[in-house]
Amino acid sequence: MLTSDQLPYVLASVVLMTLQPLLVTLSQNADGKLDYNPVSSTLLTELMKIAISACMLRLETQRSPIRPDPQEALRFAVPAAIYFVNNNLVFFTLLYINATTWQLLSQLKTVFTGLLFRFFLGRKLSGMQYLAIWQLACGTATSHIPKCISSGPDSSAEASNSFWGLILTVIGCMLSALGGIYSEKLLKDKAKDSIHWQNIQLYSWGILFNLIGTIVNDVQVFERGPLAGYNFWAFAVVLNNALNGLAISAILKYADNIVRVYAHAVAMIVTMVLSVLLFGESPTPQLVLAVMVVGASALQYNMPPEQLVNMPKPQTPAGEIPDRTEKGEELVRLRA
Repeated sequence: MLTSDQLPYVLASVVLMTLQPLLVTLSQNADGKLDYNPVSSTLLTELMKIAISACMLRLETQRSPIRPDPQEALRFAVPAAIYFVNNNLVFFTLLYINATTWQLLSQLKTVFTGLLFRFFLGRKLSGMQYLAIWQLACGTATSHIPKCISSGPDSSAEASNSFWGLILTVIGCMLSALGGIYSEKLLKDKAKDSIHWQNIQLYSWGILFNLIGTIVNDVQVFERGPLAGYNFWAFAVVLNNALNGLAISAILKYADNIVRVYAHAVAMIVTMVLSVLLFGESPTPQLVLAVMVVGASALQYNMPPEQLVNMPKPQTPAGEIPDRTEKGEELVRLRA
């Protein structure tokens, strides 16, 4: 269960994850394309995160002495590379599917998180959690029913977009789960280290990867300027992603990946409501049903086992009294 110390990070992450796909959609032009370089957006996000972390580290009064360790710093390159690919993948995924569908399909990260916990970290799952994973798969499949039965002149193009959106989202879910698990291990291996110092090591690699990605993606980016094509909403995406990265890091440090997945499930539901209000989207019955199924699955997956089954206490028949023995609770009938 969440503690009062963990709750602020979780609530912040819910709000920021809800805003992420909405802000990316708002930053697109009239043709649904991005005028700015998405890789440069991620680079600016990493720069903002490391700047905030450095300021927080400077203001931190109680912390262990910082002893740079090249070997430890090298380990942070692994999740940084994973996050680099995944963060940029979001921009391209949202070109094929809408924000609500992306949030819904992204719940597949629960499946990959559970599997990676089981096979790589040795974390065992209960039968109810495996059932929740199956329920999650059914929920995500339900969201594609309208795409499968759609008809009309544009049905072929819509089906193609849906297919590529699904593929990109599944890849993103695998990367998100892997990066989250590896980051949690690094952050908790040295629990006494300042989270801001650990973030600086992680984001330093992120800056390097995204700088290379920016140059490779657009060799003329520095001639036109790294901020070419940016509008208000593009800058809002950068700020939102930076704060969201810091919030997720805090969740992994002080809670775990399961809490992170649960926060994403709540953000998914809120995103659906905001998409209807802001973009005038009409949610189909299949989509509404899928959101409810996925939301219930996320709750079931994260619920403590003792809360999953609420067995009523056995009633003592008339004329009988309970008698506790070493073997358990037995009933002894009293004869009149």
